Order: sequence, then structure tokens, then C-alpha cells
Amino acid sequence: MTQDHGSSGEFRRNGVLLLAATLGSAAGLSSLPFYSLGSFIAPLEAEFGWSRGEVASSFLYTTMVLAVIAPFLGNVIDRIGTRLVALVSIPLFSAVLYAISRFEGSIGQFHALYALAALAGAGTTPINYTRAVNGAFDKARGFALGISQAGIAVAAITLPLLLASLNQNYSWRTGYFVLALLALVPWPFVLFGFGKLPVQRAEKTAATANRGELFKNWVFWGVGISFAAVAVAVSALVVHMVPLLRDAGMTPIAAASTASVIGFGVLGGRLITGWLIDRFFAPYVAATLFLATAGGCLLLLYGGPGLVPLAAALIGLSLGAEADLIAYLTARYFGMARYAFVYGFIYSMFLVGTASGPALAGRLHDASGNYNSTIWTVICLLVVGSLVILRLPRFEKFASLKPAH
Repeated sequence: MTQDHGSSGEFRRNGVLLLAATLGSAAGLSSLPFYSLGSFIAPLEAEFGWSRGEVASSFLYTTMVLAVIAPFLGNVIDRIGTRLVALVSIPLFSAVLYAISRFEGSIGQFHALYALAALAGAGTTPINYTRAVNGAFDKARGFALGISQAGIAVAAITLPLLLASLNQNYSWRTGYFVLALLALVPWPFVLFGFGKLPVQRAEKTAATANRGELFKNWVFWGVGISFAAVAVAVSALVVHMVPLLRDAGMTPIAAASTASVIGFGVLGGRLITGWLIDRFFAPYVAATLFLATAGGCLLLLYGGPGLVPLAAALIGLSLGAEADLIAYLTARYFGMARYAFVYGFIYSMFLVGTASGPALAGRLHDASGNYNSTIWTVICLLVVGSLVILRLPRFEKFASLKPAH
């Protein structure tokens, strides 16, 4: 276990920074477009005649573009800092959301706007905000990361209700306009909260002495592969949870209500995981959470209707832990000198997994006529992710390695 002496002082010194990162995560690219899109599917279908699949695929374009640019963005952040990147990216991201609220055009042009959102809003993702938090916190780093990323969970819980009301009483255009306003909220907090970030030590390990050595290092690939596998698994479950439950006999309202429990699992997962990894070896915590989610999948198969909410909560735990754990492991293993660059590559692998999961689940369902094969595939991926992450070395042993010459 690690000690947390002085952690309260870190929160006192960096409270405004943590608030800025939390608000930024809640109103950034990783939350607003993703958790709002479902609320816009029916209104856009009604107005433009697009299919639900066409509308639902919009965020895939955001994900694909972000996966490509994430490593390059990380390099920029490491060079010029988190504050400037966020201050530029926030208003650009808001402008794209406003443009969508005024949209008149084809589905291809609509998809192009979602791709543009990734370019404009990439600086509002965990690549940027976790670097700021990692740089300001050490002893309470895990819990601080959990708090900052909990903003995304709050958005997951509140956005559907807010947008449902706006769409019903006004229009989908009003919904996107409100999203554009929400995207601007973190800007003044970043302006003042990120004003004086600690200077990072230019530490180097054998893995980060240069990029070639990084890509040859098995720890880098171990972290990336583990979270990519888990991303495939969890995204498949989250996207298909409502139809899965409806196939099991639940009414649409009951299925949606049960699926919303995932959001509370995400919130709990971020905070609990952050607290635990400050005290226990992070890969052990990660493996435990992944296996708990696998247990939730078994409950879906064999637990009966009464245990479905518990299964949904357990699935949310992994979804809530991923961003925190990637950020924490990146900082502990590879330091802060090139943090955003390393995180950007691992985050890209994570995004590819996230984008692949729903499509894989859909194909498995189409082939078998049910979700049983999907659930067993998810369980296998979670076990693989756990086994890979359990092989990671202790931080102290890894940090002792000298750069190769």
C-alpha cells in the first residue's frame, strides 16, 4: 500500500485546477457528443428522413478522427502545455456544436461536422485534462483523476434527461445550442485554474528515452492491449444493453431504466478506483474491476431479472475505471516529460476498441440470433485484459531501469 500523507495539501493547493479539469471533462468531446447523440436520433430521423443507423454512426467519425490525431495532439500538449491547448480548443468545439444546431444539409455533411468536432475539441479530452491533474497531484493522484473524470459520468446521467425535455418543449436545434453553451462553461475555470502548473521533471526511463524504445517496450503495449480489449468488451455491452434486455423480455421503459444504472456504476467506478489506486498496486485494482464486470456478464446470462441492475452496475464499474487507470498507469510508468504523447497512443488503442465493440456485438447477434455469444466474447476479452495487466511490473522496478544507449 502507498501512503497518502500530504494528499489534503495537494487538494488545497490545486482545488481550482481540479474543478477546471472536472468541468472540462464533463463538457468536453468525450462526453457531450457521445452521451447526447441518442437523444437526437429520433428528431433527426423525423426531420431529415435519415435512418437511425446513419445518425447513430455519427460519433464513429468523431472517434476515428480522434484516434488518428491523439498521438500528435499529445506531442503538442507536451510542448506548449495544457492551458493554451484547452483555451483554444474549448471555443472551437463550442462553435462546431453551434454549427450543428443551425445545420441544413446531407447526412454526409452531418458526419463531417462530427469529424470536425474531433479536430476542434481534441484539446477537451482526457489527453489534456489528465495531464494537468497528473502534473499537479502525486500522493492523491488516483483520487484526483477519479474526481476529474467523474464529470463525464455526471454528464452521462444528466444529459439524456435534459435533452429529452429540450427536444420535447423546443427542438433538437435548441438541444445542440445548449450543448454549445455548456461546452464554454469550463473556459474561465481553465483560464484561472491552469495558470500556474507545476514544472515537470524531465525524467526518462528505458521506455521513454526515445520513441523507438517506447514502441519496443512490452509495458507500453501491455497497457494498450489490455485496455483495448476491455474497451471492445464494455462498449459492446453499453451500446447493446437496451436491446439485450428487451430481447430478455423487459419492456422498453424498464430496459432503459435498468441500462441507466450503468451511469451510476461509471460514477462510482471513477471515484472508488481513484481512491483504491492511491493505496494498492493499480494493475491489481484494474484486474479486480475487469473480473467483476465479467461476473456481471455471468449474472446477465444466469442471474435472472432480479440481478440485472446489479449486473449493469458492475459493467459500469469498468467503464468508469478505464480513463482514470490509463492516465494513472501512463504517469507512473512513463513519467510526465512525454506523458501526453504516450497517453495519446494508448488512448488511440482504447478508442479503436471502443469503436469496434458495438459493431462486433451486432455481427455476433446477427449470426446467432441472440446475445449469448456476444456476452461470452465479452467475458473472454475481460479475462484477457485482466491477465495482461496483471503481468505489468511494479512501478519502482520499472522506474529503476536506465535509458539504453
